[in-house]
Amino acid sequence: MAMNPDMATTSDGAELSRLRSLTGIKWSRDPGDHLLAAWVADMDLAPAPVAVEAVQALVDRRDFGYNRHASAQLPAAFSDWQHENHGWKPDEEDLLPFSDVLHAIDMALWMHTKPGDGIVLFTPIYPPFIRAVEHGDRRLIDCPLDPDGWRLNRSTLEACIDHTTTAILMCNPHNPTGRAFDREELTAVAEVAEANDLLVISDEIWGDLTHPGATHIPFPTISAAADARSLTISAASKAFNLAGLRSAMAYVGHKDLAAQFEALPSHARGGLSTPGAESALACWTRGGPWLDEIRTHLTAQRDHLAGRLAADLPQVGFQLPEATYLMWLDLNQTGLGPDPATVIKEKAGVVLSPGEDFGHRGDGWVRLNVATSRDILDQILDRLVKLLAS
Repeated sequence: MAMNPDMATTSDGAELSRLRSLTGIKWSRDPGDHLLAAWVADMDLAPAPVAVEAVQALVDRRDFGYNRHASAQLPAAFSDWQHENHGWKPDEEDLLPFSDVLHAIDMALWMHTKPGDGIVLFTPIYPPFIRAVEHGDRRLIDCPLDPDGWRLNRSTLEACIDHTTTAILMCNPHNPTGRAFDREELTAVAEVAEANDLLVISDEIWGDLTHPGATHIPFPTISAAADARSLTISAASKAFNLAGLRSAMAYVGHKDLAAQFEALPSHARGGLSTPGAESALACWTRGGPWLDEIRTHLTAQRDHLAGRLAADLPQVGFQLPEATYLMWLDLNQTGLGPDPATVIKEKAGVVLSPGEDFGHRGDGWVRLNVATSRDILDQILDRLVKLLAS
């Protein structure tokens, strides 16, 4: 398969010019040819060729009418993909399509919880989870991960639960820390949920992007009780770089929640766009070899960043992520203050995700996206080295 995930930038900046010509938010939100974008979780790498070919075939056929050809095949393709890659074979009858992962999360919280209910988040946490809880007038229950390894601690979780708690909302693997939770941690979640009659919503969109030595464990595989309490959601978008095509699958193991979804008006769950369904189907049936190459590149990027930080920026703290293409960096010892992302953008021209967006425990932290070329990653690091040296 012809593919070059490294995308080495030419001396005239052709790769940067291509990225700056894109209309996606990663490179267009902050105008200025001096800026390097490493914030939102989009890859700079081209999407999976099988996805591009599937969408191009639609264009070539002028096939833009009502269409269920691909979406009708997606539950079986998703189930087979999960079985082949993660040892989980969800029942196709329990799978529901959604426009994206956050759509399913918002609908579940809206239907299954009520204003004032407590929703547990493992912090620091993906910012839209915070918004999903707070915008629905639910109460955010802050359950911090152990900063020494970012492990999920059972006693901490148990201490967080109160009489208002109705759900746990988690990333598995975790964003922004990159933890791939192990069986012991997920068993703790399942047992605490069972003891307190809680719904567990598990966003597993990063499950296909683990690094060597780490394993993604789908939450419903922990036990029959875990399965029966779960809403487990995933998509092809992160692994195959398709975020704008809007296609996700949700496994609804929680029977009461399944009944609530079924009771909705027919269009309340939305639907999959034809390009989104076609691209996801192509990736889940034919995208494995490409994904293997991408994972190799992303691991090399992670390791390169870690090596340069250790050599050139020892004051920056980090722990090697087990999954994702994100690095959660502690800049509290750099002298850049509680909001280093703003200083770095203004003085170094590098756009990172501010730690404070991930909850109050993120002060002094930033999230950096390594899903780019080696050349661009080194340009980002060179600017950080120069800034901190000054």
